[in-house]
Amino acid sequence: MTIATSNQPGPLDAASAPVASATKCLNCGVPLAGPYCSSCGQRNIPPYPSVRELVVDAFWELSGWDGRFAATVRELFRHPGKLTREFLEGRRARYISPLRLYLMASLVYFLAAALVSKDGGLKISTTTTDKHTIAATPGAPDRVADAISAAVAGNAPDSAKLAQAFRDIDRAPAILRPFLRRLVVDPKGFQRGLIEAMPRVFFALVPVFAAIVALFYRRRKYPEHLYFAIHVHSFVFLALLLKVGARLTHISAISTIAGLVVLVWIPTYATIAFRRLYGGSVTGTLLKEAGIGILYFGASVVALVVTVYAVALWG
Repeated sequence: MTIATSNQPGPLDAASAPVASATKCLNCGVPLAGPYCSSCGQRNIPPYPSVRELVVDAFWELSGWDGRFAATVRELFRHPGKLTREFLEGRRARYISPLRLYLMASLVYFLAAALVSKDGGLKISTTTTDKHTIAATPGAPDRVADAISAAVAGNAPDSAKLAQAFRDIDRAPAILRPFLRRLVVDPKGFQRGLIEAMPRVFFALVPVFAAIVALFYRRRKYPEHLYFAIHVHSFVFLALLLKVGARLTHISAISTIAGLVVLVWIPTYATIAFRRLYGGSVTGTLLKEAGIGILYFGASVVALVVTVYAVALWG
């Protein structure tokens, strides 16, 4: 292959050089027959792009919005399991990569969930009585609940009450102590730590889900299960956006309906996706899904407990 050495303008002439579509790839010199080089794959963009072109190029790179993004999401929603089959059978150029799809879906969901939340403070489930607020944790003393409530409200702690709250925490079950101490000392920092950690936790659970699926469908290789896991999790994040969007209406009935729709939609989608990719009867698929769900729920609980402890101890 001969590398073309075209008479391109130098840096000092770039501003005055006319912008024209190149006839040869600026990277390898192969003649262009479309927007991408048939040899190296580089897109045909000017050698000295404008700010607008840089922004558009960055958007394309991050989102795949060149028709592939829309095609990927459409296939993901309309035909459960088919997108995984397309990738496994080699038809990939028309779609964005599974990893990019997952990262975009999870990023959009967590951003939307954070923006639509009613307040930025830590939400603690409490029940108000005549004079005291009882902590949601069964048997927790009122003094600890009062200390947490004061910390959440940003009130300056009373040293005597704070000391008493720590003494009460020292008498609590050992498993709860780190969590309660962090809530009393820095509840908003604890919340921020959890928000920052959760996307990484969900990402780490994707290969765990694939491994669990592999236990029930052993005739396929692990990467096939991983493709499936990424696509299913991407759908779940995008479906959950419906619940998040329903909150914007501030109408409880709409939020409730959206929640019920998502609650039915996700397992129905998963069942269709399992059958389309792996085959099997409806009964057999549902039984395997139940086993996968139980194991995955257990793994998720373990991951959540570890995350809560890690954030509480090291924040």
